[in-house]
Formats: sequence, C-alpha cells, structure tokens
Amino acid sequence: MTSATEGRTSVPRGFGLTLALSMGAGPLALYALTATSPVVTADLGLSRAQFGTFATAAFLAAAAFSPFVGRCADLFSARMVLAVLFTGAGMAIGGVALAPSYPWLLVAVVVCGAVQALSNPVTNQLIAARVPAGRRGSLMGVKQSGVQMCQFAAGLALPGIAVAFGWRGAAAVAAIAAVAGLLLVPGTVPAGDATPAPRAARRTADLPASVWWLAGYALLTGAGLQATNVYLPLYSFERLDMSVRVAGLTAATVGGVGLVARIGWGRAAERMREPRRPLLLLATVSGLAACALLGAEQLGLPWVVWVAAALFGASGIAANVVVMLVLIRISPIQVVGTASGVLAVGLYIGFALGPLSFGLLVDHTGSYSVGWLAVVSVYLAAGVLSLVWRAQSTSPRELAEAI
Repeated sequence: MTSATEGRTSVPRGFGLTLALSMGAGPLALYALTATSPVVTADLGLSRAQFGTFATAAFLAAAAFSPFVGRCADLFSARMVLAVLFTGAGMAIGGVALAPSYPWLLVAVVVCGAVQALSNPVTNQLIAARVPAGRRGSLMGVKQSGVQMCQFAAGLALPGIAVAFGWRGAAAVAAIAAVAGLLLVPGTVPAGDATPAPRAARRTADLPASVWWLAGYALLTGAGLQATNVYLPLYSFERLDMSVRVAGLTAATVGGVGLVARIGWGRAAERMREPRRPLLLLATVSGLAACALLGAEQLGLPWVVWVAAALFGASGIAANVVVMLVLIRISPIQVVGTASGVLAVGLYIGFALGPLSFGLLVDHTGSYSVGWLAVVSVYLAAGVLSLVWRAQSTSPRELAEAI
C-alpha cells in the first residue's frame, strides 16, 4: 500500500492560518449558539433537548454530506472547495443572526453542518499533498486547533456581546471569521492541488482497514466531545450558579487549552511509533474530566469545573489531531479526501448523538449527573476500542503502515 508520504515543500506564508480558519469557520454558527445558550434558550423558550437538536441537526447533515464532499476534495481544486466552505459558513452564521424562530435556526445549523463536512477532507488533502513528513504533525495541530480558536473566541467574546446586543447581534459579529477566511484563500493556498484518483481507488471498500477502526473511535469520542462542548456552559449556569458571562468562559477554557493541546499533541504524535497508545491515554483522561464535572455539582465544589474544563481541553479536544495524523499516514495520497470523508461520517454521527442524548437524559431525569456518567461511559468504550484495535494489528507491516 502506498501511504501519503510524498509531500511537497511548497507551503505559502499564511497557509497554516487559512487551514485553521477552514476548520473553525464551519462549526462557528453552532459555537455562537452554544456560547450564548442561556440567552438563546430563555429568548425562545427552548428545552435542553430542543437546544441539543441544533448540534444534532448540524452533525447529522455533516455525516450525510461527508462521503460526497470527501471525494470532492480528491477531485477538485482546493481553492474552489475552500471558497465554497467559507461562503457557506458565512451563510450559516448569517442565518443564525436572522432566524426569527426555532425552525429557522434548525435550517441555519443544517447549512452549518453541510459546510463543516468540507473541512477535514480538503485540509487533510492539502497537508498530505503539500507538507513533507516531519512537518505534518505540527501543521496538523495548527489546523485542528482552528476549531478551538473559534470556540475560544466565541466563548470569550460572544456572551458579553449577547448581553449588550442580543444573541443575534453576537452571531452577526461571528461572521467576520468566514469573511476573513474567504479573503485569505487566493494568497495562501496554491493553485492546482487536486489529485484525481483512479476510479477503483475511490471506492470506500478499498480503503485501509485502519480507517474503519479510526471511524469507530471517532464516533465514540465525538459523542463525548460534543455533549461536553454543548452543555458545559448551560450546566455551569444552571447547576453551579454562574453568570452568563462566567458560564461562557468555561467554553473559552476548553477551547483555549484545547488549542494549545492540539498543537502539542500534533508534534508529539508524529514522533511516536505506536499511534494507538496516545488514543487510549486521551480517552482515559477525557473520562476523568467528565468524572470531575460530575463531582463539581455533587460535591458542591464549583471551582472543580475549571479543572475539568482544562483536563478536557487537553485530552478530549486533542484526540482528533492524533486521529487525523494517523489517517493521512495510512491513506494513499490520492484518496486522503475520501478516507477523511469516511472517518468524518463516524465523527459527525457521534457529534450528533452526543448532545441529543445528553439533553434527553437531563430533561427526563432532571439531573446532569446521568448525562456526565453517560459521557464517562463512551470514553471508556473508546479506550476499550483502541485496545482491541492494537490487539488486531499483529502484522509488522500493518504496524509500520499505521505509523
């Protein structure tokens, strides 16, 4: 099997920033809603489960579109794909700002999800095609940290803007990121990056078996990740008696720590010979962070939520960097986009199921404790899956291909 190792060295200045914005602009409409969740739910009279449907709708749309857009990343110019991505992200954020009611917000987040599906395939393909081995880990961390960069900015700035100008005004401000990304594309992304794949190589059945293991791991960790991301500010507001601004800072903490962690894990993972080992560690620490969130309310220690947020940012947020880095190492360069699309299906299904399930559990039990226990359980399952994957990889050649 030919792995994606023949990277080119033509990396323009500003390339990493464009990749980071490409990752962050897609889900920014959803992060705007999450960061201002106390104001949004109060204004529209939404239940926790209804609020959770925003993330569910966005990520189900992303899962549905991922196989198609993954192939597009292999077949079309990266500049063209990124232009569509940033334009669509701006439309989704604008839709949130203009939405008069709950159904229209659902429409906006569906657009957000469809656009978000483009992010990983096109950026992974660009790294595989343009970045030489030895530099991919750090750049993968930078580009994956774009999600946390936008999450951090949303959690830090948007709650205060929402208090002053309403949550729709806060969403309108968030659209600046999409406009900035669109303006950066022509000067920072090389032309002619499409790498057409042979017809047979584009079939999902021909992808490396490790792609499917990664998709399963991504599904489980994605469920825990988004359940925590979506409900942490609302939990802090409702159960820990924090103000809207302070509750929003919990999301900023996760995003800020996660931003640094993704860059650090990207560099570290590229030097490791066994890629499954950090995946087990990351799942374990994420489960411990969820236990800490449970303890913050049960023990009456609100300050523990900040420790939990930092732990989660350093682990749960960072897992995707390691997953994506392994993916581009085991996938032939012509099908990195297709493989990314398959992986993204698992990731986004997890993203969709996590918040909805968490919201339903809290609404039906009246307690966040059951929700946090469910998050602990999915991270435990992810850790077990990574161990089973390692046990299945007994061939020296397969181990070599996986790194």
